[in-house]
Amino acid sequence: MDALILCGGFATRLEPITLFVPKPLLPINGRPILDYTIDNVVSNGAKRIVVSTNQKFANQFEYWKKNIECVKGLKNLEMVTEPTMHNGEKYGAIRGIQHAIETLGISDDLLIVAGDNFYDFNLSALLDHFNRTRKPILVTYDIKSLDEAKRFGVVTLDGDRIVDFQEKPQAPASTKISTGIYAFPKEMLHKFSEYLGDNNNPDAPGYFLQWLIKRAEIESISYTGKWYDVGNIDTYKEVFDLHL
Repeated sequence: MDALILCGGFATRLEPITLFVPKPLLPINGRPILDYTIDNVVSNGAKRIVVSTNQKFANQFEYWKKNIECVKGLKNLEMVTEPTMHNGEKYGAIRGIQHAIETLGISDDLLIVAGDNFYDFNLSALLDHFNRTRKPILVTYDIKSLDEAKRFGVVTLDGDRIVDFQEKPQAPASTKISTGIYAFPKEMLHKFSEYLGDNNNPDAPGYFLQWLIKRAEIESISYTGKWYDVGNIDTYKEVFDLHL
């Protein structure tokens, strides 16, 4: 399985910090956020690890890449760059995924991870479930607050199967939310271009999932523990010195 880590956004809610440093490279407990995701995908045997970023921060990610390759002895880490310099040009997550697939010729099963999330669970259970079912799988998390759920993609489940998905709903049907971690079988990678070809929203992955639910079975695996969407300064303050 290949792994694609999405780092192409501009994190405007964390400005002015993110005018100079991309959010996935902000430190938590002395290490860039992105390092923790790299640890996770490496420990689970990803054959190819791709980090997708934008042109504005490409040099910072290249410097980070050289450092982590040296420290960990990585030989399977690649970069792909979206030709964007500011938020008004951003590709959005789904277009960024398709850009990476096309540019690098990705054709294997694909683990997709948002590069700005911070969590303490191992991805092994997700990959075990995926290998058994060969169906698209989303990692969900119970945020335990309907008010908080309004900020995320909210899922409705029938057992392990996702039967409904709403992106940032005003009246969430549950407190189960998307973590921005997905696994897709290689046979379904064409769905990203098909979705974009219908002129659908290229940004939040939730819109893609709403579309895909009508065309395929999507399963969920739920994790407990710590999970943070480092989307604003208050959350970043909360996790800055967090020890896992």
